[in-house]
Amino acid sequence: CNKEITKNKLINRINLLSGGITLYAKIKLDILISMTIFLISTVISLYIASNTEHLGYQNLFLLPLIYGIVYVLFITPIRGRLNNIYIYVFIAVSFSRYVLLPLLITITKYYGGRSSTPPMDESFRTAIYLMSYEMIIVFLFSYLIFRKYKAPINGCSIKYPKSTFVYLIFIGLSLLLSFMFPQSLKSFSFLKVSSDFADLGESSFFITIITYLLVTAKFLFFLLIMNFFKKRYEKSKDKIYVILSLLFVLLNITIFFGNNRADYIITTLASILLFFKLYPRFIKKSIIPLVIIAVIVTSFINENRNHSTLSGGEDGLLDTTDNLQIYLAGPYNVAISIEAAKFNQNERNILHLGHELLRPVIGLNVILKQFDIKSTSQFFNERIFYSDHMSQIVPMIGQGYFYLGFLLSPLIFLLYIWLVKILIKMRDKYNRIDMFFFLSIPIARMGLAMGQNGAILANDISFFLGLFFIAYYFNNRILLKK
Repeated sequence: CNKEITKNKLINRINLLSGGITLYAKIKLDILISMTIFLISTVISLYIASNTEHLGYQNLFLLPLIYGIVYVLFITPIRGRLNNIYIYVFIAVSFSRYVLLPLLITITKYYGGRSSTPPMDESFRTAIYLMSYEMIIVFLFSYLIFRKYKAPINGCSIKYPKSTFVYLIFIGLSLLLSFMFPQSLKSFSFLKVSSDFADLGESSFFITIITYLLVTAKFLFFLLIMNFFKKRYEKSKDKIYVILSLLFVLLNITIFFGNNRADYIITTLASILLFFKLYPRFIKKSIIPLVIIAVIVTSFINENRNHSTLSGGEDGLLDTTDNLQIYLAGPYNVAISIEAAKFNQNERNILHLGHELLRPVIGLNVILKQFDIKSTSQFFNERIFYSDHMSQIVPMIGQGYFYLGFLLSPLIFLLYIWLVKILIKMRDKYNRIDMFFFLSIPIARMGLAMGQNGAILANDISFFLGLFFIAYYFNNRILLKK
């Protein structure tokens, strides 16, 4: 008995020592990453300060400089705590926006954008100050609400629905409607966007509803199959179920809805993350084929969209700078949004902000579309094109500036960060395969928030969660007795 007690004590000490070594290595890695980002940001800031040639961009060096500081102060302490898709997407997007984009602007000397009339130098200076202020407030707020976050102890395990009856009925009904109205399938593609592709909303209202049902049904079917394979694997430990799960993930990400790159990438990430969650031991062996397929499909979507580039493909660096300026809300687009606000002072009614954020929500849009109120995106595009042409996204910070002014401009962004915390806590609490997958989509999407705006995020979140929450509720309430 004494030998057994001594043995257990020895094992406990070894485990404690191993845990201490792992924690020490993790702290060292966090420090190394933080110092690397700080040094890169500082060096780039110095380079920009000595090479900027545009008067309005004279303070562009502030963006990477401040980024390096606030990353160390506010992101480093919470990165390890969160350790999820949101924080990594947020870091990648913020680094690209505040460090990489200013560097590319300086290297290419491309200080322009899509408008035939560029913003005034004063607007550029205000835009850089506004972006700096947004960065400080957003990073500080992120630190304050996530600093006490603790990942669940049973984070590696996952629960399964007690019943799938309602999910099966939902899938069956959706398939039946699709057979009756096959035009609803035109929004789906395999591997590359189909030749007769029709985007959601291009057909009648009834067909749009059926297509919406099919999107949710597709993901529910994916989850039921993954649920089935995982349970079989837990009973038999046969790797054939891991292989089948991997193949089904590959099938799921090659059959996709719409032609929006961000939507595809985010839902693909959610699918891959679910596989990693279910089979953490097989991450290294599966990551290469998953990434290859995702890149191939994304390239096909890019090819289909066929966007004209600034240089016509002759200067890749210039085209990259232009694209980042547009999709990550660079100084040029923020300056445009500032001027859109100045030119439309009488339209800056805070009551219209509620309409703008709620109108894209699935369900509410049917009611609120009856009110003819112009959005910030319309004012933003009018400033760019001086017409009713709509193709550019007003930045989140520009939207906030339009309605709330300089000081309160980050408020919309902060509300979405707060929503991220709610969704992460909900996902941790239930830790169920269906909740994990569906909640991972908006959680990841909001990591892109600084390049989006409140209206787009409201639409995406309600689109992916609306029908699912209804199906989830009834699936939990209706249980078949064996």
